[in-house]
Amino acid sequence: MRAWKCMLGILLAALLLSGCASVEQRSSGKGRIKTWFLNAEENGLVYRDYEGEASSDEEFISDFLIWVCRTPQNTDYLPLLEENVKIRSHTLKDGILTLDFSASYKEMSATREVLARGGIVRTFAQLETVRGVYFEIEGEEAVSPSGTPLGLMNEDSFVEDAGKQINTIQHVAINLYFTGESGSTLKREARSIYYTSSKPLEWAIVERIIAGPKVDGNYPTVPANTQIISVTSANGICYVNLNQTFLTNALNIEEQIPIYSIVNSLIDDCKDIDQVQFSVEGDSGIIFKQTMDLSHPYEADYTLVEAAPSKNG
Repeated sequence: MRAWKCMLGILLAALLLSGCASVEQRSSGKGRIKTWFLNAEENGLVYRDYEGEASSDEEFISDFLIWVCRTPQNTDYLPLLEENVKIRSHTLKDGILTLDFSASYKEMSATREVLARGGIVRTFAQLETVRGVYFEIEGEEAVSPSGTPLGLMNEDSFVEDAGKQINTIQHVAINLYFTGESGSTLKREARSIYYTSSKPLEWAIVERIIAGPKVDGNYPTVPANTQIISVTSANGICYVNLNQTFLTNALNIEEQIPIYSIVNSLIDDCKDIDQVQFSVEGDSGIIFKQTMDLSHPYEADYTLVEAAPSKNG
């Protein structure tokens, strides 16, 4: 009888120990939590499984905040934040993780900032104790390049499909905007396209604008050899980063046409996008041609369209 009780006690102890281990594993995220970083080309996000020693969500948060400014060892990844950007403090209260950054956060390019923000939020959104992430800069609420408060962010705030392999083909009907023979108006061109889930729809739209029209009487708005560096979206803004060809080989058409060709196409076809922010090789402090200031986001302008449509619902 005593032997049976002893064996039962050993069995119960083993079950308790295994239960504790699973709780620790679930909290630390080993084999489950993904930590996001910037890729070597600085135009997208990549992830690796968390391999640290944190035994709680709080420890994991402190652990990862060290790596957002530091390159992981033995990888080609880059840290999410630039070296001069510091995290002044962080607090987790009632499921809200608040991160307070130094003023140098504002100096990051629009592309780098949205990628960094997406990587940070995606990483912490996996934790059961975090229902949202809130950004501050020097104690003040962080805002987008358009001046809109970023507010509380979670994984749904970011629609870029970074870090995934091609696994599905999507089919969608879209509107693209090209120009007419005069180069002073926009003309809508309906398309039915297929695109892979490894890149967002926004990328596919910009890609097809660059490739040019397929309907007689429609003309290109962007040089055919323009290269896309990155296309990312967050909080209603699509960030389009193109190479120098967009500037140096600009077509002989009215200067607002290339901008609104892309802007109207993206806003027509992507229900979560209200504005488009341009940059050229990461620099948005540029005047395109003579009057189009790229330092602020653009909204759609249907007054340029020969037959103005309503936005798709």
